[in-house]
Amino acid sequence: MNIEIISDCLKDIIMRADTPIEYCNAEEGIRFLCPPPNVPVPGTVFAGTLSEWEMLNSIHQIFPNCTYLVCTDGEIPPSAALTDCLYNLFILNASVKTMLHKLTFLLSSQSTLSDAQQNQLYADFWHSIMDCSIEAREQAIAFFQRFPYQVHTHMACIVVSPDSPEHDALRIREIQLALHDFFKETNLFYENREWIILYSQDKDTSVELDISYEAFSQLLNQYHLNAGVSYVCQLPEQFRILYLTASASIQIGQLMKISPYMKRIYTYHQYNPYYVIHLCSQKFTEIHNTKNLVYLVHPDVVRLYYYDLENKNNLLDVLFAYLSCAQNISLAAQTLYMHRNTVLNKLNKIESFLHHKPFTEKDHWLILFSCMILKYQCTQNEITDFFPL
Repeated sequence: MNIEIISDCLKDIIMRADTPIEYCNAEEGIRFLCPPPNVPVPGTVFAGTLSEWEMLNSIHQIFPNCTYLVCTDGEIPPSAALTDCLYNLFILNASVKTMLHKLTFLLSSQSTLSDAQQNQLYADFWHSIMDCSIEAREQAIAFFQRFPYQVHTHMACIVVSPDSPEHDALRIREIQLALHDFFKETNLFYENREWIILYSQDKDTSVELDISYEAFSQLLNQYHLNAGVSYVCQLPEQFRILYLTASASIQIGQLMKISPYMKRIYTYHQYNPYYVIHLCSQKFTEIHNTKNLVYLVHPDVVRLYYYDLENKNNLLDVLFAYLSCAQNISLAAQTLYMHRNTVLNKLNKIESFLHHKPFTEKDHWLILFSCMILKYQCTQNEITDFFPL
């Protein structure tokens, strides 16, 4: 991109501009000033605050043949003129957010006609699927046949969202190229500050997709992103549900502080029971006019909750881990970072306190599900008297 294009885009907020380098690679995405890369590609465009710029200047981390967009946002920039610059420097009288909006518009307007057509096709599909205009399989397939890449039989939705939407939006193009490079020949697009990936494969699966989860996790960590992964289905007209469950996996995992399947990858398979509880909670509140889920919890679980609260113990955590590990004491001990004998002693304490075993085969699922309901309840904003902090 010719540097004059950026100059024209930012002309109403430029305080000072030194542009000895004629071209830059804004189309490849925009990096933040901090942290600086070890060896940047010539033409890279950097953006950030005046304080960050001055700090990098002081440690001599300004690279030649690159372009720097420095946002003052009310700070007073240095008055000394620059000489013999080997890089482009724009001092801007604006915040990073304002500059971001201008550049986002600029980069989108630089798309080729085919890119614009693809984006419109994805947008039309997205709006149709989300407002339930697509009801029949034939309608969904008609869209897919126009997509750039083939959609295979077994489909999943992968939602990728940044830790900080406003901050990472500067790198939309760069992230999109990285995702395209990882998900080769896969339809994906950017919508409402997140990437929607229509992943599909010929092979059926109950849990894992045919991708490298470890490599995907590394990519997400590099760009400070999180991914929600839905189940696989063969009903393209139901892609809306795949999206909602994938998105909910990130929200529930982060809200409940349950570590994801792999770093930054939240699979619906892992959070399925809590999403069911979440939906039941909404209906329960509507019907019973209360957000207190104590009435759905087995009494033994409530009694253990209060016992732990009063005695500063963790019997309920031990019971939950024991049942989650299919009553495997060694595995439960490993999960809890406890000695096996400690777990045994606490299980005996639970039986002694309740005067019976709450983990018989008959009650196993009911007690486990009650623990999950309680765990979900305690993460909500409005904790009732039945579940005090």
